[in-house]
Amino acid sequence: MFTPGLYDVHAHLADARLDSELPDILRRCASEMQAVLVNAARQSEWQKVLEIAKHPRMYAALGLHPFFLHEASADSLAQLERLLESEKQSGRLLALGEIGLDCWEGREELERQKNFLRAQLELAGKFSLPVILHNRKAWPDFFGLLKELRLASLSGVCHHFSASRQICRQALDLGLYISFCGPLTYPQSNRLRELAKYVPAERLLVETDCPDLPPQSQRGAQSRPWMVDEIMHCLAELRNISMPALQEQIAANWQCLFVE
Repeated sequence: MFTPGLYDVHAHLADARLDSELPDILRRCASEMQAVLVNAARQSEWQKVLEIAKHPRMYAALGLHPFFLHEASADSLAQLERLLESEKQSGRLLALGEIGLDCWEGREELERQKNFLRAQLELAGKFSLPVILHNRKAWPDFFGLLKELRLASLSGVCHHFSASRQICRQALDLGLYISFCGPLTYPQSNRLRELAKYVPAERLLVETDCPDLPPQSQRGAQSRPWMVDEIMHCLAELRNISMPALQEQIAANWQCLFVE
């Protein structure tokens, strides 16, 4: 049973920018965090993510991010399937991610992204794993792909959610959780703050996207998993609840998504 405290559902601790600090980061997380889900962005990070997940409070998510599909090999998906099969029983592999669609720089690569997302969603179904989703400027394509796959529901998290309230409602109706990170704390993030009040308590999660997207007090620097504390204080104030109550809810949501 996960207890109230600090939970980061999306951190990239395998990022090379953190290599020199990683031992210190892991030590501090072991003392201050309840759990950190370490997400892979590219195939070259998979083994490192699994190694990090052997440390206290650390858990793994493996997948292929749409930004890095050009690095994928012909057998990347087969390798991913083998790793999911071998690691799922360890109790340290909790999700398939980070995966999704991204049209920020145009739609030229969209079909390739959809092919990889389709295959990874099928793997998630095969191994009964929730997914960690990255979707940007491609939500209609994402919902269309789910219809194509005849998926009326989906277990997972919309990481760093920043889309419209209408899209939020569609994601919630699918059964997805909504996660907020550092930009929620920025004074000008009015739409994000309204969304943070709109999402039902039982569907809320928080993250840092470490080492990116730091909270307001650390803008200009890198983020770290324990900085979810500032994000949660902002969330508690927006929703007019106590920090202990929010910590209990986040712990319950983590338990429901990843364990039950």
